Amino acid sequence: TAFREWVDVDGVSPVDSRAMRTENSFHHGGVAGQPLRQWVVDVVGAQGCIPFDHADQPTETHPPPNIAAMTALESQPHALTDVRTLRHTLGVFRFGAIDPTARLDGTRLVMASVTPAGPGWVDASVTGVSFGGAGEFVIRERQPDPLGHRDQFVALAPAHDVVARLQRDFGGLRVGASADVYKAALTATLGQRITAAEAVNQWGRLCRSLSLAVETPVGTLLTPPDPATLSQMSPYQLHRFGIEEARARTLIAIARVFHRPGRHHVDPEVALRRLVADVPRFGQWTRALVEAEALGSPDAVAVGDFHLKNVVAHALTGRPRGTDEEMLAALSPYAGNRGRVLAWLALGGIAAPKFGPRRRNIDIRAL
Repeated sequence: TAFREWVDVDGVSPVDSRAMRTENSFHHGGVAGQPLRQWVVDVVGAQGCIPFDHADQPTETHPPPNIAAMTALESQPHALTDVRTLRHTLGVFRFGAIDPTARLDGTRLVMASVTPAGPGWVDASVTGVSFGGAGEFVIRERQPDPLGHRDQFVALAPAHDVVARLQRDFGGLRVGASADVYKAALTATLGQRITAAEAVNQWGRLCRSLSLAVETPVGTLLTPPDPATLSQMSPYQLHRFGIEEARARTLIAIARVFHRPGRHHVDPEVALRRLVADVPRFGQWTRALVEAEALGSPDAVAVGDFHLKNVVAHALTGRPRGTDEEMLAALSPYAGNRGRVLAWLALGGIAAPKFGPRRRNIDIRAL
């Protein structure tokens, strides 16, 4: 889902500066229209699973699509013509609006990838999907499905009134797959135990320092950090990006897996299995985010997420807070499509009530 978050960006991405802008008509806990250092970021969560820390955020309203009046056979092409659901499908693959590896313009997404053959790109829009760059053939062999063409969902039997309403409004949503396990694993790891704004900033710093540039149909993008470079670094070297030792070790371990040759470069399922086996602290929360983004799993649920269990509890039971066990029980009628229901909740703007002050972001780079 898309939220508006004020963040302090320490550097402007050379490839997505249009996404950063001041806004004179709105202020959030500060001075209205403050120049230079306050930017607006539309943070897009992977299937609604990435932890966010938002309080009193304004939300946009959109007229719901008339999915209820459509037949089952019409519902799949409708997903490519409904702007809001298509933007959600594509937005999952962009790690915040300042993601230097991806550019989302309306209903067109171009994302860069790093492969053993070199950098490449995927260009997805209502007109289709195309590939390019030195790594084109590796990316093709991965068989990415950013538009969700392989998602054959028709309908589910709602056990809750809110799910029935969300299915009526957003049932045309398709769950896509980037097939880029490397990027999904890195961004999921960055999102561990910190806010989305912090993770987005750290991702930008990593890419601006460790990535390769690739020319795409929309200009120059950066690939995810080069595995050859990241795999040779020590944890303390990532401190300058604001990343502490625990996450740094996991990021380096992920890069080492992808620096080695093997089938995992072209088979996303093999890649995920290898990460689970070889990377420390690659738990069920991280795995669920990778399954949702890279493999296009409509059932992925990020157990252990700070916010998600409360969102589900509030939406499906009416209670402001819940546990992971209660979340899984509430979602059990939707086995096979639990992640899809979470995406519907995000599209519907449903969130748990907020209590207390927002979490303070602490930048460890100066420590």
